[in-house]
Amino acid sequence: MSKTILEFPPGPKFSLRLLSQLSKDPIKTLSNFAQSYGEITHFKIGNGHVYLINNPDYIEKILIYNHKNFRKGKRLQTAKRLLGEGLVTSEGEKHDGQRKIIHPLFLPKRIASYGQIVVDKTSLMCKEWEDGRIMDIHKEMMNVTLRIICKSIMNYEIDSEEASKFSSALEVSKKYFKRLQHPIGHILDHFEILPEVHKSRESIKTLDSIVYQLIEDRKRTTSMDRDEGSGIEVEKEDDLLSRLIQAQLLSIMKSNVKQNNEFDQHQTNAISDLNPMTDQQIRDNVITMLIAGHETTSNAVTWTYYLISQHPEVEQKMFEEIDSVLLKNMDGKKKIYRNPTIKDLPKFRYIEKIFRESMRIYPPVWSIGRLAEEDYLIDKYTIPKGSSILMSQYVMHHDSRYYANPSEFNPDRWTDEFERHLPRFSYFPFGGGIRGCIGESFAWQEGILLIATVSSYWRLELIPNQKIRMDPGITLNPKNGIKMKSRIRSI
Repeated sequence: MSKTILEFPPGPKFSLRLLSQLSKDPIKTLSNFAQSYGEITHFKIGNGHVYLINNPDYIEKILIYNHKNFRKGKRLQTAKRLLGEGLVTSEGEKHDGQRKIIHPLFLPKRIASYGQIVVDKTSLMCKEWEDGRIMDIHKEMMNVTLRIICKSIMNYEIDSEEASKFSSALEVSKKYFKRLQHPIGHILDHFEILPEVHKSRESIKTLDSIVYQLIEDRKRTTSMDRDEGSGIEVEKEDDLLSRLIQAQLLSIMKSNVKQNNEFDQHQTNAISDLNPMTDQQIRDNVITMLIAGHETTSNAVTWTYYLISQHPEVEQKMFEEIDSVLLKNMDGKKKIYRNPTIKDLPKFRYIEKIFRESMRIYPPVWSIGRLAEEDYLIDKYTIPKGSSILMSQYVMHHDSRYYANPSEFNPDRWTDEFERHLPRFSYFPFGGGIRGCIGESFAWQEGILLIATVSSYWRLELIPNQKIRMDPGITLNPKNGIKMKSRIRSI
């Protein structure tokens, strides 16, 4: 018996009120849609069709098995104003070529080598704090993760002034791009006279000046060796900037091969699969990795400390684990710890559960969008070509079908048995599939080591009477930060 194909799934009718709800509180609105309409919700924004998918099997098919039917969603098209055609926003051959260049930086052996950088930078931050200091923990985490990503994948020590300029410019850009993601927000971009538009463009110029200076400095100090196999000069260093600059040089050689036949066939084969790499592409990938590489982890760790501060029993259990792994001796009532190492990661089982549960409640990336390149059949519905598809980590992570008491922070839910029965895409804080986060494994390692290091130095207390709110842009930020007080660990 053939399946009856219906025109549209259930969903709300288009209205100005719907636009307002999606703009003011997209997370609450999409969560309500999932509860009211089920696994597939349809709604319209203007003439465009939008489908919210709330079934892990359907999400798996879209992101993995049928990924060629889709391309990146409209939100990331907007982000191109800042990110350009870097790894996150590019499509097709350009994306595949850039991923091929960058991927070796995130292989397991390389990620393990970054562990000491995470601990060193975090330890340096902790030593600058003092007992009773009140600070915005989100800002602190943004700064330290920026330093970590600069050193680990670019071998670059960003100084305090640069880090401050970068973070300030990024905040201005993020606020503006969030406005652009409003269903009619694109109109804003045409009014250059508006202060908000001017500030955003100036902020991008600031980010560009930092990144282009970094590129030029590296080009001036580049040291090249001749590869014994191909006879082609390759850079001694092997970090993000070096790989991108090397790709640019080799793509120039590729052009010379075609024009002047300067190299023999063996050399030609060695560079035949490279596409031209411009300074703009280097800039796009550097700024993409700087932003994506520190913002997701900083948000995740910030939300983790917020949740820990609300649950003293979780905090105590975490401290007991840290004591069992890192405690060296006592100095009166003060505990003396050694710094964690990459070899300690398997011992931080409870911290891993805390981090995993935190990213369930506050996923660093709260939704993923796709555009249908052709008509797509899902369940008993045909999604028309050109339709937008939304898959929300936040909505799936709070689904009571998979998580008992989904609003409750409960790290102990993450048992081996629980994970075995959990559908793959009922939990996907970093996305998934061929376009999934290239640095996911690094983010897990970084988050756990960062938490273990900070919590061996300090206990963080939430300052009372704050209004803690989510600010869902491309990532899930805490609106206006989270103020906490550092307290020395003692008996």
